[in-house]
Amino acid sequence: MSLQPASTSQTATTSQDACYISLLGLAEYFRTSQPPNIKRCIQCLQALFTFNPPSKVEARTHLQMGQILMTYTHNIDKAREHLEKAWKLSESLLNFDDVKFDTASMLAELYKQIDQVPLAKAMLRKAIELSQNNVYWHCKLLLQLSQLHANDKEYTLASELLAVGAESADESSATYLKVLFLLSRAMILMIERKTNDVLALLNSAGAIIDNSIANPHQKEYLKVFFLVLQVCYYLALGQVKTVKPSLKQLQMSIQTIMAPNWPADEVAQTNEYIDEGKRSPLIIEKKSDQQMSWEHSIPLTVPTAHTSIIH
Repeated sequence: MSLQPASTSQTATTSQDACYISLLGLAEYFRTSQPPNIKRCIQCLQALFTFNPPSKVEARTHLQMGQILMTYTHNIDKAREHLEKAWKLSESLLNFDDVKFDTASMLAELYKQIDQVPLAKAMLRKAIELSQNNVYWHCKLLLQLSQLHANDKEYTLASELLAVGAESADESSATYLKVLFLLSRAMILMIERKTNDVLALLNSAGAIIDNSIANPHQKEYLKVFFLVLQVCYYLALGQVKTVKPSLKQLQMSIQTIMAPNWPADEVAQTNEYIDEGKRSPLIIEKKSDQQMSWEHSIPLTVPTAHTSIIH
């Protein structure tokens, strides 16, 4: 039996892989150029499809195309086309969580932007069902779906999803995530004016923050979130005198985070539940001139010390 066909096939595969890598490298070069050359970047990624790549390569490339089009262009229709192709290809693939669920998350965001929220909710529910063995993505998608329900004032559904998230995080010993879910649910219950339930959640989250969060930077971030909610809770009840100690603690925590020696977010946010090196859901970014902004990658809106979420 001749070994030539196998050798030829192996050489062709190696050559094809080299083409993939070269085109991806060129695409990234054009994307990161100053200024970015997005047209050339897209052309490089589009060229990958001419090689009839394997399903995983094709799905990842469609995802990248969708991301580029959403970030740098106004071509929502084309972005939707690529993301829907990426989802169709990746949905049934095993050991492909990063692409599969990143696609679902981004596609849901796109649907939301074009006012097709029912499609966004359906997409996230399907992804949540598939992500039960991946705590990071399962919780991220639960937060994203709960945000959509909260936006539509479907607070009961949002609260139920956050309760599921807290339970999932607890089962996976993802303590930071569990506290984030508890505090986010407390925020929703404040809107519903369920003050007794809010107090129970704040007490539970506060005890975990004090006793079970080992990372000092994560602890400080959660502490600020907790104190903001506690201040809002006391003010909603008209307990102005009771709120003063919490306000003082909040001021001290903010000063700690804004101090020059506080590490950058990328350094501070090393998360127990993330293997992919992604940032945690709740970040407080330092700004110049002592300005502070909240960034919540799946943002249930976090109130500042000067605003109340009670309507």
